[in-house]
Amino acid sequence: MHSKTNLKITLMLITVIAVTSVGFKVKPILNNYDNFNPNRVYKVNYNYFFKSANKSTTVKSFIPKSNSRQRISGEKNQSDSTLSFTKKIVENGNIRGTWDTENKNTYHTLNYEFTFEGKERRYIIPNHFNLISRKYKKYLKPSENIQSEDERIHDLAFRLAQNTLNDKEVIKNIFDYVVNIPSAPIITLTDALTTIDQNRASCNGKSRLFVALARNLGYAARVKGGIILENTNKRTSHVWAEVLINETWIPFDALNNHFAYLPANYLEIYAGDEFLITHTPGIQFDYSYQIKEVNHISFLKMNSEEIRELSSISLWKVVEGGIIPKNALNLLLLLPIGGLLVAFLRNVVGVKTFGVFLPVLIAFSLLHTGFVSGILMFVSLILLVGLISYPFDKIGLLYTPKLVISLTIMVGLMIIATMIGLEYDIAWLTTLTFFPTIILTIAAERFSRATVEDGYKMAIDKLLQTLLATTICYGVLSWSWLPSLLIIFPEFILLIIISAMLLGRYIGIRWVEFYRFKPLFS
Repeated sequence: MHSKTNLKITLMLITVIAVTSVGFKVKPILNNYDNFNPNRVYKVNYNYFFKSANKSTTVKSFIPKSNSRQRISGEKNQSDSTLSFTKKIVENGNIRGTWDTENKNTYHTLNYEFTFEGKERRYIIPNHFNLISRKYKKYLKPSENIQSEDERIHDLAFRLAQNTLNDKEVIKNIFDYVVNIPSAPIITLTDALTTIDQNRASCNGKSRLFVALARNLGYAARVKGGIILENTNKRTSHVWAEVLINETWIPFDALNNHFAYLPANYLEIYAGDEFLITHTPGIQFDYSYQIKEVNHISFLKMNSEEIRELSSISLWKVVEGGIIPKNALNLLLLLPIGGLLVAFLRNVVGVKTFGVFLPVLIAFSLLHTGFVSGILMFVSLILLVGLISYPFDKIGLLYTPKLVISLTIMVGLMIIATMIGLEYDIAWLTTLTFFPTIILTIAAERFSRATVEDGYKMAIDKLLQTLLATTICYGVLSWSWLPSLLIIFPEFILLIIISAMLLGRYIGIRWVEFYRFKPLFS
């Protein structure tokens, strides 16, 4: 009796400490809540170096602006004092920065810094497009490098549009054609016709050809320019295409096979077939883009220093120090929550699963593969193990060697599926990375053991209940803000322990029993 009282006092004390610690951080968190929720954050620097001519010298560069999927902040012009800086809105709504100097034959350093916060954006394309309004008619006209009215462009566009049922199919045919043109790191300007003649191109040639074909068939289209942000210094920019669909500009990157999709690390800088940098001819000029990824909490508008000072009780220092890879840290933090969820489903609801943490691990593998394709692959592979085991049962093989044979065949099939996915560009077949493969192998072993111990009927029943628990875990663990919340509030781990201890004291009737024994209760 005395030990139970001490346990209750200890649990209450831990709960009070955890709740109090969380309470101190709630107010500043709410005051700094940000509903933009970016997926990636980078600090970007334009670094330009040049020697001025024996006359006034000018360097121009487009500057990004905020929109619905990216936010630009912290802009600083840190160029040397001999350069005068102005920026203004030019054609297509682009913002152009201009640096001028009257100093002759002198070296100059130009630095423009900003913070980029980006979200991935995937668009759903309707089958039929509305007619474009008059203000967008200019995006149907040919230009010097987008020869949309050339006879060869017309013939190719006509062939691609044949036997299509709607506008979406036309755009998909154009996209697939341009994607299949071999890629080449061509740094010089490549126009639409040259791309056809050479049958190879980099991003600028593919984008111009895509736009030319779309315009020829009456779809308003344009080139979009920017930078693919990576945690490095680089000199390459990037361009892709956009098609106006029902008053919305939809992105298509034929080089990287992004159909109506823009990743979170794509920095949009300008619209139109332009050059990112222009300068006075004949000068010595060099440049680089210094890019550094910034650790961030998606729902907070606070910088790293402010998050660090929020409380000494947080895991932010672990994130910043890179002591544990972020994905591994997320897994460590989410495992207890998933385990508590499965324990609740087993002890209170009455769901039978293959272990406590296996449904959680399967849910994590589904985050890599995608839910629908992952579930289909998971069920197919598990049932495959059962089918493979059946003939070995007939010849009397022992359990362990039989399991090794079954799992080896399964791994071999997964490797073959991955190779087929790479060969024929089937994305869902290439998602079986090392981690999901290990999880699926463990699950297959559990299923195989259950078929031996309980029979196929009971094993399949437990498999279905495991899938139910996995689906619920996936729904919770896929909340993108959850790992960040646990990084700021590690006190929740204490509350999970308290909840698990209370759950361990539960001796009531499981929920499924209410349904099972409903006639008795009546």
